[in-house]
Amino acid sequence: AERWKQFDRNPVFDEDKVERMVKAGVGRLTDMQCSDGGWGWFSGYGEHSYPHTTAYVVHGFQIARQYDVALVPGVLERGIEWLKRYQNEQVERLDNWGKKNVSQKQRADDLDAFVFMVLVDADHRDGPMLKYLERDRAQLSVYALSMYGTALHKLGETEKLAAVMKNISQYVVEDDENQT
Repeated sequence: AERWKQFDRNPVFDEDKVERMVKAGVGRLTDMQCSDGGWGWFSGYGEHSYPHTTAYVVHGFQIARQYDVALVPGVLERGIEWLKRYQNEQVERLDNWGKKNVSQKQRADDLDAFVFMVLVDADHRDGPMLKYLERDRAQLSVYALSMYGTALHKLGETEKLAAVMKNISQYVVEDDENQT
C-alpha cells in the first residue's frame, strides 16, 4: 500500500474520467431509447423493446439517479411506464392460464421477478404480480429469488421475505469447518 502513495492521483481510476464515461454512457443509452419508451438491441427503424434490456437500463438509471447523475427528464419515467405495461401484460397472461385462444403462461418466471424488483424501486407495487411471484417462488432461480427478496424487503413484507430467505438457504453450502 505504501507504493501507491507515490502517485499524485488515484492509480485505480481518475474521477474526472469516470464522470465523463458515465455522462457518455447515459447519453448513449438515452439516445437508444425506443419510441415506445423501452430499450432493445437496436433503436430506429424496426426497433423492438425487450423487457430484460429495458429493466436492466431502467435499473441502471435508478442507480445513477441515486448518485445524482443528470438524466434527461422523462427518459427514466418512460422506461418505468414501459415496464408497467409489460408487467400488466404478464399478469393478464397468468390470469389467462388454461383458457383457450388467448395469450397465456403458466407461472411467474425469473424475468417477472427482475421487472417486479425494478418497479418496486420505482415505488410501484403490483399486487397481482406479487401474488403470482409468491405462488411460484419455488420455481424461481436463486438469483430471481434474491431480486424478489430485495423487493419484498423494500415493501416491508417480512413474512414473505422470511419464506424467500428459507428457500435461498437451501442452496447454502457449508464446509467441514461450518463456514459458508
